[in-house]
Amino acid sequence: MTTPDPGGDARFWAQLEMVNAALPDGVRAVAGPEGAAPGSSVTPAYAELDGHVLVPAQDLDRAANMVMDLVPGETDPRVVWPPERDAGRVSVRRLNVGERGARLVADTLSGRRVRATPVHLVTVAGVNLCPGDEPVPASGPLRPARAARDAGAGVRVTVLDTGLVPGYLDHAWLAAGSGDPAIPAVGGDVTDEVTGHVIGPYTGHGTFIAGVLRCTAPAADVQVFRTFPYAGAVPEDELGLAIRDTLAAHGWPDILSLSAGTRTRDAAALLGLADFMAELTLHPETVLVAAAGNDGGTDPFWPAAYAGEPVNATGDLVVSVGALREDGQGRACFSNHGDWVTVYAPGERLVNAFASGQYTYGYPHCTTCRHAEPPLYSGCTCVGPMKAGDSAAFTGLAQWSGTSFATPIVAGLIAARMSEAGISSRQAAAQLVAGRLSVPDLSGYLR
Repeated sequence: MTTPDPGGDARFWAQLEMVNAALPDGVRAVAGPEGAAPGSSVTPAYAELDGHVLVPAQDLDRAANMVMDLVPGETDPRVVWPPERDAGRVSVRRLNVGERGARLVADTLSGRRVRATPVHLVTVAGVNLCPGDEPVPASGPLRPARAARDAGAGVRVTVLDTGLVPGYLDHAWLAAGSGDPAIPAVGGDVTDEVTGHVIGPYTGHGTFIAGVLRCTAPAADVQVFRTFPYAGAVPEDELGLAIRDTLAAHGWPDILSLSAGTRTRDAAALLGLADFMAELTLHPETVLVAAAGNDGGTDPFWPAAYAGEPVNATGDLVVSVGALREDGQGRACFSNHGDWVTVYAPGERLVNAFASGQYTYGYPHCTTCRHAEPPLYSGCTCVGPMKAGDSAAFTGLAQWSGTSFATPIVAGLIAARMSEAGISSRQAAAQLVAGRLSVPDLSGYLR
């Protein structure tokens, strides 16, 4: 039997406040579904932009006319995204419908066979944190331990995340190494700043993921790019274009690792990622490995949930990753699950590269499991030593949990299999999903 997360509301509203402080002027995020508000009986499940809807570009004029004719309002709807220079590359349009309300407009248009959705925020945070807990200081050893030196040689992995912290190359396993094979340094966007020795929420997320990936595939060429600029979040339409821009500039890799997502209104796929997903199908050299999310439930979490869609009929386009608990004997309590989750990997209390500085904990302390009653197992990460207001000093290493960090383990295993067998990323992913890779921690946890 599951119960509502007693701290979920507080964590959600704190994260939403941070996102709103980071969003551009005139743009505001609100909670979904309908009725979600501080203190209400409706549990918040996702965030969306207030007063904005997405519609297919081909239906723009018809949609705008319907809004003016059918939904009372003072101002005419207007297109506010994409930028004019990108209009020819993007198949959706974001309409500002103002005081009419995004949900009413979306329902009205959908009822007349025009696909329309609110603009969801995709985030590394999520309702229950993208990490299943907050980071705590660590001194080692690394978890997972470093694999054989040549694992992943010649494989390119792109991580779409928050960027890298300054000084990340001080960690030897992220730096270049000579010998055979030559180890390339992790690279990308060094944008995850630590200001005044204060580590902000989700700072270090991309660096930790890069570290986990390089432990699993030490010889892989790992590049980390900043695609979540607003306190670890970004509107779905902007994310779709940002991914495509990143890949156009730097090339399509063997593996895309994405540790972010969102639940959606009506559990529908993200309209703002439609262009990216269509382009992904045209690149057979690339597989998307995506985190299943940390809500502890079965509701689809996008884009990982594409693994259960017809677009993934062959099973090798998208791999969605849930998290195992620390002992590897079952699902971590925070991990989403269901038939759309492809595979599970260790995701509880991993240890890897982080920022240095002072971190203040912002979420309510729990004395019991937040996700299930009775608990799935004893010692889950819900019951932690830190509470809101506590602080801790970090010196470049952290212990952290979440499907965010199970995801680079799977990305690294695919890379390692590619270099070992001389096969493509999708072939390696298919073997992993079929259970043919000899990885004891994953045995018995497929679908």
